[in-house]
Amino acid sequence: MKVSSIISRCKKRIAVIIEDIELFLLYALLTAFIAGIVVASICGFDTAYIRPLLISAGVFTVICLLLRWPGWLVPVAMILGFGWYGVTALLMDSFAGQPDEAVFLEGFVVEVSERAENYFSQLAEQEASGYSFVMQCEDANGWQGRVMVVSSPVQPKVGDRLRVAGIVYKFTETYNFDLLPNNYLRNNNIAAAVRPVPDGITFIHLAGASPYALAQTVRERVFADMAALPDIQQALIRGMAFGDTGMLTGRQSSILQQTGIMHVFAVSGLHIGYIVLIGTAVMEFWRPKLRLPLWTGPLITAGLVVFFALVVGASPSVRRATVMALAALFCRGMGVRHRAGYALIIAAFILLLMEPLWIFQPGFLLSFAAAAGIVMGSFYLRQLIPSRVLAISLAAQLMTMPILAYFFSTVSLIGVLLSPLVVVAVGFVVILALLAMLLSFFGLAYIPLVGAGLLAELIYKVTEIFAALPNMFTYTVRPSVVVMVLYYVLLWIAYRCLKKAELITFAEEMRDYYGGSGYVRKN
Repeated sequence: MKVSSIISRCKKRIAVIIEDIELFLLYALLTAFIAGIVVASICGFDTAYIRPLLISAGVFTVICLLLRWPGWLVPVAMILGFGWYGVTALLMDSFAGQPDEAVFLEGFVVEVSERAENYFSQLAEQEASGYSFVMQCEDANGWQGRVMVVSSPVQPKVGDRLRVAGIVYKFTETYNFDLLPNNYLRNNNIAAAVRPVPDGITFIHLAGASPYALAQTVRERVFADMAALPDIQQALIRGMAFGDTGMLTGRQSSILQQTGIMHVFAVSGLHIGYIVLIGTAVMEFWRPKLRLPLWTGPLITAGLVVFFALVVGASPSVRRATVMALAALFCRGMGVRHRAGYALIIAAFILLLMEPLWIFQPGFLLSFAAAAGIVMGSFYLRQLIPSRVLAISLAAQLMTMPILAYFFSTVSLIGVLLSPLVVVAVGFVVILALLAMLLSFFGLAYIPLVGAGLLAELIYKVTEIFAALPNMFTYTVRPSVVVMVLYYVLLWIAYRCLKKAELITFAEEMRDYYGGSGYVRKN
């Protein structure tokens, strides 16, 4: 081994150690911010303390930066999380409407349920027809915030401005993953649910042309062309490519959960990754031929990612994957090294600032846990597993297993082996669905949808076979918070041991080269 190679590896090793310290601090800040939100939600929060908390946090932050005490920013992050929860709670608690009282609202539609069946009726334990949508609105008393309108006789579009006269919904004691219905709304930053009275919805202004309107038009065209396919193929394509599991039967959902591949039915980094791969490959082929600047490739690919995100909807996993992909494309366009760990932390901070109570949503937790497992653990698991795809799958499974056990009381044993195969196959379904979106402008979306439907059904049939095997999944008791924390601590220790083993291997190479004189690492 040449001296230059040894020096190069030493420099890389020092850079990795510095990067680990920086990442550790960022992870500590994010954890403290989340801890502040959780503590405030459990212990309660007096809104009178919001201003003093935020002012003291700002002053202490300036002092830490001036005196170069980065470690002391951790309690500041916890205070900010505590205060940020208070701001959100204040906004929702100030809604004056009480159950069975009449309210008058006016505002913009920000989210629409596309199914005629009212999905909120499952929480209400009552049969309810019509549509559901969320409004960013103002009531007659000047309160501003988000309200969900349920059992609407009409389906508006995102961006429509409405005036709604309705009755505040009265909840029954229904649970959703051990969250009361009002907590379900709070976790989505929604103050209340309102059922409109007859003729209680008035359209003030219809949404104009916008990227979101274009994306929803494409979605509707694809779904219209998809209607000619068998029901099972429609359900699987909607789930795999659009994250819509509404057409899946109870048996189909159970099989997908038992085999540990339900994660492919939540649009996430897997789907966005394939979009980035396609956009990058196409631009690398055409950019030199068209003599375009280097930055045009990442820019056009970023546009494709945003368009796909608008089509499939802004769920927590979609937002997380989109932010991380845009960060990577920005770094590539600027010629800067991209660090996935930093992008993951930035995405979490951005989303929790927008929706702080998402921290209690299973979808948000599973999405970030899987991404964190891949970012932090797959590299070290490669020392034990030669297959990169299998190492990535195992890293994600290890991080999400306690969360799945907590919310769904199941642990899949076959998922580790089946997931990598399904991930590759689902990639082709996503590619065909993207092609259908592009061809929908020419009325040809049905052509790729036929192939996507056949492939999706084949994936499900294979999954059925594995689900029928004995002992491939197990039901489990819900782990306590202490057990979950202990699990992640032990997992972190295991990764540190694997990292230390890799460092020892490097040290032995150095010692062999220098004849035994050379390298001792102090911990």
